[in-house]
Amino acid sequence: MARSDFIKEIAPDAQKIYKKYDILASLIIAQACLESAWGTSGLAQKGKNLFGIKGTYNGQYVLMWTTEYDRKGNATRVQAKFRKYPSWYASLQDLAKLYVNGTSWDPDHYKAIVGEKDYKKATAALVKAGYATDPAYATKLNNLIETYNLTQYDSVDDIPVDPDQPDTPIPEPEFPSKEYDGKDITINQNLPSDVDFPQLHVSTKDGKSVVEITGVSVDLTDDTTGKKSFTFTITKTQENGTEFDLLVNDNILYLDEKKFNHQKYYITDVEVRQENNILTKTVTAAHIFSVLLINNYVNDTVTKKLKLREALDIALKDTDFKYILRAPESEFPSADHENFGDKNSTELMDEIIEDYELEIDVDNYKIYVYKKMGKRIDFTLDSRYNMPGITIKTSSQNSTTRAWGYGALKEGSNSTDKDPKYEFEPILYVHPDEEKFLIEGKPRWAEPIKDETIKKSSRMVSALKKHVNPYPEMTIEADFQKIYEPKLLEIEQDFWKGDTIHVLADTAEGITFEDDVRLISIQYNPLDPYSSPQLTFANFRKDIQDINVDQAKRLRDQKRYMDQLFKTLR
Repeated sequence: MARSDFIKEIAPDAQKIYKKYDILASLIIAQACLESAWGTSGLAQKGKNLFGIKGTYNGQYVLMWTTEYDRKGNATRVQAKFRKYPSWYASLQDLAKLYVNGTSWDPDHYKAIVGEKDYKKATAALVKAGYATDPAYATKLNNLIETYNLTQYDSVDDIPVDPDQPDTPIPEPEFPSKEYDGKDITINQNLPSDVDFPQLHVSTKDGKSVVEITGVSVDLTDDTTGKKSFTFTITKTQENGTEFDLLVNDNILYLDEKKFNHQKYYITDVEVRQENNILTKTVTAAHIFSVLLINNYVNDTVTKKLKLREALDIALKDTDFKYILRAPESEFPSADHENFGDKNSTELMDEIIEDYELEIDVDNYKIYVYKKMGKRIDFTLDSRYNMPGITIKTSSQNSTTRAWGYGALKEGSNSTDKDPKYEFEPILYVHPDEEKFLIEGKPRWAEPIKDETIKKSSRMVSALKKHVNPYPEMTIEADFQKIYEPKLLEIEQDFWKGDTIHVLADTAEGITFEDDVRLISIQYNPLDPYSSPQLTFANFRKDIQDINVDQAKRLRDQKRYMDQLFKTLR
């Protein structure tokens, strides 16, 4: 939109504001042009918000990233609520009401602006009142008023006074059910119907040209969030020229995984390298679950308590994905949402995973939803025969003992106010075991939670309990070597992500680690069943004293375990 067109669009509304509130139309127009970049800012486009006013408007808002500063001047990037207006007029009117009614601590704060007929005096009064920190703010407004002859709009004799219009209820958006209906989407008719052994194929975007890729080692990462990706490197030869040339961005790869065949991936990155006369490509591909959802934007928003099915219907709107609940919906508690939507589907699915505490597995366009994937199985990873390597990292760097929590602001209050008003008083949460983890007698502070979607103190307390944890963080990664021993196959089950298995690692000096742990991510080559995958187990934290006690107990059990194991192998 041209600058002159933007002025013409908002000028009639600015004149109505002048007529009703006695604030110069030229001033209002100049501020709108300057602060919204002539109506092109993200906030103006998303929420008709011309002046960056925070909070909600009739319950409506948009979330935008902004930088906030504490009393010590420390900067923090947070997502804050900004008012979402139904029209330019509503945004202009909100600014006018600020000038007329003043601030929460001074009703006469902008009194000098109201009724002022000289635009230069009005802009000077605005800066004097501290509206903007830019010392040149008044000069910029004056230049805009003079350059675009905005004083022509200060004549309002023929402008009728518009009465306040009652708020029109916003109709509730409709979201069709995305629950699986038994109808599968055809992936590609040119793929082999029977899979005797895992294969990798590449095709053009239209799917007409499908070629098998052989002789490559795939490195696939699969976890309990449903986001899958893999990489491989291929060297060009006389035999593979066709498939080599097809490996370009946005073409499609079909991979037979351990659990699901013909999984559809889009090529996202290609690195070409030439050394002497040898040409290689390193290819990275992401599953359609990641690629398609991140490019699907849900514009509608909903503010209410949502059941899991309702939240999934919103997140998957306008996509071909369908979900299948692997647990009764009653096991997933409903969650309070404010303005759920107005994001891409990947962000919404991430929120669902966190809010409903669930896990997912993906088979192309089908999303399997679990309360908790996997089961406890009879399997042991043992450094003496099937676990050639294990990495155990314990870190207290992220340990914290207390934090502040700030929830939703009251209507009309801003976080930049001298004394902002919240729906409930800010909460200081102190972990009950803080005394054990003090550093030179001082607590370990976590970053404050600033979440304007939280309106109840109980929800903030729950969030703070998850946010603050003083215990050291332990991360375990292990290499697994499949041992094809008939007697072991009789007593040990196969495992997959989500399963809980037993891990035992010992050294010449005794057991390094032994515990039942849960597999949350697996990195493997699906084209080679004999390859050694890398396993990542759930991060967890324990008191160091508890770990030492557990180790002492397990040392006593070591002989019993070894005797039983070797007895089985005889």
